[in-house]
Amino acid sequence: MKTRDIIVGFLVLVVLITGVLLIKNSKKNKAVNLPAQTPSISQKITEKFGGITIPPNADKADLLPVAGNEGLGEVVRVFDNGKFELTVLADLGQSKNGYFYQAWMSDGTTFISLGKLNLAKGGYLVNFSSTKNYSGYKKIVVTLEKVFDQTPEEVVLQGSFN
Repeated sequence: MKTRDIIVGFLVLVVLITGVLLIKNSKKNKAVNLPAQTPSISQKITEKFGGITIPPNADKADLLPVAGNEGLGEVVRVFDNGKFELTVLADLGQSKNGYFYQAWMSDGTTFISLGKLNLAKGGYLVNFSSTKNYSGYKKIVVTLEKVFDQTPEEVVLQGSFN
């Protein structure tokens, strides 16, 4: 064997070992940086209200803040066995002294009051039920209102069913 063959063989061996080590290290160091998942409005509301369960057959709609207001919410409705039930769950700041939150549903022309939102389970809540099917009322609005005044002060949250 010639010296040149030994040197070439040694260099080929070094290159092979270096290649294997580089490939192994590149697989180890590939950390997958997934973006942090932000919880959905539904997840946030479920956490806020202590794991409230929502029926699987329910329609849901998100309520988002309007015009610089803060907060969020979710509306859940079900029409089953001749009974319409709608629940508004909202994560809102405490209303100012002399004011309260009111929920409404609308079909585009008519607004129907769902009632005053009350503090319950860590957030604001109102339940509405009827024997009439209000599934055509797609828009839901939460307003801030003065006590003893029927005029809504401002729309705080709103959303719609699809």
